[in-house]
Amino acid sequence: MVALPVEQMANASIDNRLVSGYTQYLELRIRFLLDRYRRFPDFPGVQTGYSSISGQEFSAEDCFPYSWINGRGACVFARFADSFPQYRQDLYAFAEQALEALEQHAHKNDGHFPFAANLDGTERDLGCVCPPGYRSCSDLYAAMGFLELGSRRPDAARLRMARQIFADALAALEAQRFVTEPELTPPDRVLENPWSIALDVANEYFKQLHDAQYLAHGAKIVAYLLDCYYLQDHGYYVEYATPDGQPFGDEEGRYIVDPGHAIEFCSFSLEFARLARDHPRYAPLRQRIDRHIPNLLRWNLHHGWNPRHPGIYKTIDGKTVQPVNDTMPWWILPETLLALILAYERTRADDLLEWYQRAHNAYFSTYMNPKTDYGPFQNIAGPTGQPVDIVPACKFQDPEFHSGKNLLSVVQVAQRLGLASA
Repeated sequence: MVALPVEQMANASIDNRLVSGYTQYLELRIRFLLDRYRRFPDFPGVQTGYSSISGQEFSAEDCFPYSWINGRGACVFARFADSFPQYRQDLYAFAEQALEALEQHAHKNDGHFPFAANLDGTERDLGCVCPPGYRSCSDLYAAMGFLELGSRRPDAARLRMARQIFADALAALEAQRFVTEPELTPPDRVLENPWSIALDVANEYFKQLHDAQYLAHGAKIVAYLLDCYYLQDHGYYVEYATPDGQPFGDEEGRYIVDPGHAIEFCSFSLEFARLARDHPRYAPLRQRIDRHIPNLLRWNLHHGWNPRHPGIYKTIDGKTVQPVNDTMPWWILPETLLALILAYERTRADDLLEWYQRAHNAYFSTYMNPKTDYGPFQNIAGPTGQPVDIVPACKFQDPEFHSGKNLLSVVQVAQRLGLASA
């Protein structure tokens, strides 16, 4: 068993010591996930059906596969295999199991990947079923899974499938034939997050396939999100826009900000700018990113941060900066760590490293649960600082897509910056 280096990691700078701590932590989480893979060999995909608070297993009726969890799992396991070759064979096998389940989901559901499926792969109705021709975030996460394993094997058939899945999902987004999961977005507004996820996917497709069309997709998405969701005069980025592309104010006059989603957008935009550095046609967009994104990141940290019980609120009112949903999901902090180190890479601003230490300490001192081999609590209550049994999207735990994948990326950026040795 790998010792959890939480105490040693507290108040650490981004250096070899911290990178070593992250690596040990990731190995602990890999072992935990592979143990579940071996314990549930017949489950169709990733089985993370346990309580993030008690660690107790869910009952059989609560254990059904989620396409988006399988897509995320396949993506993460393939990436972990690069950095932890001693586990590569098992990680690839786990990813393969997830992709086989996704292939069954697509076959049983006319090419769509349902948010939740029955054990036989047919769609399970949880209130967010896609009509024919519609797509959802599950399709985007499935695309990432097929890309990541398909590019490493390599597997030409899986890569063709990856390209097609993403093309179909992007076309559905552009045609406003997109269903949000697990809660449907009312027709008078358009949620920004699926577009932001599509930006992340486009970035990864460009990195893996070296195909400039995906950089063009990314550029189009960045510009759209800045045009429609970023209120430049006020400095914040809203969760919803109207169907014709104006920031959406709700019936109470609020402009809802989801700091975690806004921070993800910052991260994905900064990564796009890095990838586009050798493409002069994107220079104006890169300048726009440099001008606005670091300050947008700061805005969400300053106004979304809970100073009493450190963490970041789920949603706040952009105008009053008061919490709307005062729970603090785990996933926001590792996303914040990556956004901060990417912003530091572009600006070398010391205040970003100060925020990095604050977010790192909050995550590793508050969210780690020894009952689940230091998997994070899904949610912490802002008023009390205590874990709370509120499901953020689905009851299954995330297979290290937010936590592990982002810490792995932080390590890679730290090495790129020379803050830690490769």
